[in-house]
Amino acid sequence: MKKKLILSCYYLGIWGILGFFATIILGFLACCAGLSESFFTYALIIFALAGIITSAVCISRKCKCLDMK
Repeated sequence: MKKKLILSCYYLGIWGILGFFATIILGFLACCAGLSESFFTYALIIFALAGIITSAVCISRKCKCLDMK
């Protein structure tokens, strides 16, 4: 259980930092390039879902490998 918690914090922390930068970049594009607000929102939702799914896959793979040892 401790392994899953540590891996969850690690991967979600990385995706949180990446999400912060993605928000800044997409906000700049939405403002300066004239992209719509709905594009900005959908892009952030897709980025968040990708981060959650990727984190879940990585955590499940790492825990399976660690449990086999």
